[in-house]
Amino acid sequence: MMKFKISAAILVAFAVVNAQAETMSSKTFDIEEEYSQNLREERLSSIYPTNLKMRESRKVGAGISVGGALGAIGANLEFNFEDADGAIAGFGTGPGYNSVTLAWKHSFEGDYISPYTSVGYSRWYNSYGGGGYKDSSILDRVLTKAEKKSGQFGTDFLTGAIGLQYNQLSGEFAGISAYAELVGLIEVKRSEFLPTGTVGALYYF
Repeated sequence: MMKFKISAAILVAFAVVNAQAETMSSKTFDIEEEYSQNLREERLSSIYPTNLKMRESRKVGAGISVGGALGAIGANLEFNFEDADGAIAGFGTGPGYNSVTLAWKHSFEGDYISPYTSVGYSRWYNSYGGGGYKDSSILDRVLTKAEKKSGQFGTDFLTGAIGLQYNQLSGEFAGISAYAELVGLIEVKRSEFLPTGTVGALYYF
């Protein structure tokens, strides 16, 4: 009889613990589901009244570019120190060269379309040689005969740009941006002005 009572007590205790575990698991699932739904609703309802408000909230932008100060193709990061001003760092490549750039960007207030300007420094280089520079009209104009012959070079540019930027300010895709700009490169050694352009995309987070 005593053994039966102990067994029954154990079964009851097990049932209670199992019921509590199921209840806790169900509550945890409900909390996680509610949290995920709240995050989704927050993303969908995110609305920034201006591009500067978005930049103030999302401090870092990462993206890619084609043409301009980084050459054929590049990857860049933008750090928004203030709502209107930020720093850009990028790495690029092209036929027969690599590139790096540092710049300061000033954005003017707007909404989905906003203008901006930037000034900076860019260096295009090749330490290994080769004739790939011939596919770059910019390098073909600024390299010396000796640099073209060896294929090894390092040339420096001062850069200035004016552009227009599209900003997605609301919804699930808030933070996505695309831009196009006119760029002026000034080769430092010869003070030669070289016009070019850039198109690119960024995601601010």
